[in-house]
Amino acid sequence: MLVSSLFRAALLGAVVVVSPALGQDSTVCICVPPAVRTPSDFELRSAATIAFAQSRPIGAFRQNIGLGYGAMGTYLFRVDRAGAFSLRADGGLLGYGYESFHAPLSTSIGGRIQVKVSTTNYILPLSIGPQIAWPTGSIRPYAHAGIATQVFYTESGAEGTDDTGDFASTTNQSDWTSSWVFGGGVYVPFYDDRSVVAALDLGVQYFTGGHAQYLRPGSITDLPNGQIRIDPFESDTHMMVVRIGLRIGR
Repeated sequence: MLVSSLFRAALLGAVVVVSPALGQDSTVCICVPPAVRTPSDFELRSAATIAFAQSRPIGAFRQNIGLGYGAMGTYLFRVDRAGAFSLRADGGLLGYGYESFHAPLSTSIGGRIQVKVSTTNYILPLSIGPQIAWPTGSIRPYAHAGIATQVFYTESGAEGTDDTGDFASTTNQSDWTSSWVFGGGVYVPFYDDRSVVAALDLGVQYFTGGHAQYLRPGSITDLPNGQIRIDPFESDTHMMVVRIGLRIGR
């Protein structure tokens, strides 16, 4: 009888001691899984491409400048959920000419501090319009058209010979022209799940550029009095842009 009473007292004491310990033990919990964020309809209908691009002038434009290289970005918004019809916007920066020389920073301090003066010629193609595409399969062709503009500008900058960035720059000349754009290409998916597709984007665009003035290497002449003379070229600005890039989206 005494043993039984002692056993019950010991058991009750163990419960009293262990219960608070269990309440404080962080490993004993009721875990609620975190909420999973659902992409919005706008996000699901959006896609983007970043691409390496080469510009190829055509006609009289080709006689005056050479090939250009740079980057293009594309944004697509799918009007239908499948992606057969989309709204497309493109923008890019292409450099087609470059020249540089070294000169003293100032005549008052002599030639001990040299700077590198560089001049680059740029084209900024911008466009917007509709796109149609075959939205399924291992190869997905597309075609697009739209209104566009081509901005031409030439910029000179100065940097120290041991530096990596310009400390001064000037836009020497700029002009722009309206254009139509027509293009096509293919998407080649290499990753595809319910929410995202990653695909190679291989495409070509044709810009029916209007009349514009632009420069090329040698168009700017430095004069002895610190002034410059600019001899621009002027012509229609038809060109092709060849692109290879990565598209992310559905």
